[in-house]
Amino acid sequence: MGKLKCFKLFFRDDKAVFYPGEIVSGYCLIEVKNDIWMKLLSIVLRGVAKVHWTESRNGTRLGTYTEHYNAEVEYVFEKIDLLGSNSEESNCVLREGRHEFGFSFDLPSDGIATSFEGKHGSIRYYVKAEIFRHWTFNSKVKKAFTVIYPADINTSDYLIPSENSVEQVLCCWLCKSGPVSIDAKTDRSGYCPGETVMLSADFGNYSSRSIVPFARLHQVQTYFASGKSRVRETKFTALTGLAVTPGNRASWNSQLLKIPAVSPSINNCCLLKVDYFIKVSLHIPGAYNVSLNLPIVIGTVPFRHLSSYTTMPPLSESSSYLNLPFLDALPPYRETATPPPPFDDPPTYAECMNGAVDIGDEDDDSGEFRFTPMYSYVYRR
Repeated sequence: MGKLKCFKLFFRDDKAVFYPGEIVSGYCLIEVKNDIWMKLLSIVLRGVAKVHWTESRNGTRLGTYTEHYNAEVEYVFEKIDLLGSNSEESNCVLREGRHEFGFSFDLPSDGIATSFEGKHGSIRYYVKAEIFRHWTFNSKVKKAFTVIYPADINTSDYLIPSENSVEQVLCCWLCKSGPVSIDAKTDRSGYCPGETVMLSADFGNYSSRSIVPFARLHQVQTYFASGKSRVRETKFTALTGLAVTPGNRASWNSQLLKIPAVSPSINNCCLLKVDYFIKVSLHIPGAYNVSLNLPIVIGTVPFRHLSSYTTMPPLSESSSYLNLPFLDALPPYRETATPPPPFDDPPTYAECMNGAVDIGDEDDDSGEFRFTPMYSYVYRR
């Protein structure tokens, strides 16, 4: 009986990131020792969004139990038979040696969402090849890739500043203190990872205590299943100002808050959302903080009006989404004062988030099961 020595999947030109409407192509490499008989060699392209979480419940008769919430939406499923057929009579031989079988799939041009790996769900795309053999277990191999749904922050909606204000009177037992206030805004409402928010704010302190202003970037992941929702909030980079003494005012004039290597905003998936906001607060000793939120969008096409920015090279020369002549090659993300030399690989989501995830299913045999999506990152010279 023949032995399967190598069973792997490769994308053309080692491409790992694709846009809606692009072609996902590559080849399946099989190396066998001695001839093997098989029924079918097939490969599928699949894109699916899944969410899952659990909640503890107290039952009157059963006591405490765990309730599971699950939901799944399939964006794309395409299958190609590379060798043989699915009929029971199919029986073909794969000769000893090395074999390559090419494949090509068309991604839908619309109706799909950006890849995402979160605490309670994911939006995941992969190709999976399977060898069907008579009287033995099938052999499978999987390889994931990133899909980015374009969000151009140069559109007019994203160039409008995000603004908000709040005023609150402080109370300490029966004594009423004067109000504290915040008026804040960003220079625009759309950014890419690596770009910097220019934050302006006015702080008024007519209370009897010193207050300290600060701002922080927040990400909110919201998951939906069975009529319920689950929210997970993550905090990122922060900015702190000088204390404002009683009876005084202070201002921030275009203070800089950098966007780290985070995923883009996701608002076109029915099972999960990814939103961002900048929370501007006043820390008040002995009282609750006074805060306001400035919603922003994290996009994928960087701000064109600043020539000092560079970003990752076009992923497809023919892609209309990436026909941007001002874009240069991207070095990896580094927090250094001196720009590092160029590197080949763009930064990954794992650099700032939770690291690689395991994408293997129970019935998977082999493949690259550790995976992190890859997103654009803008480096400022």
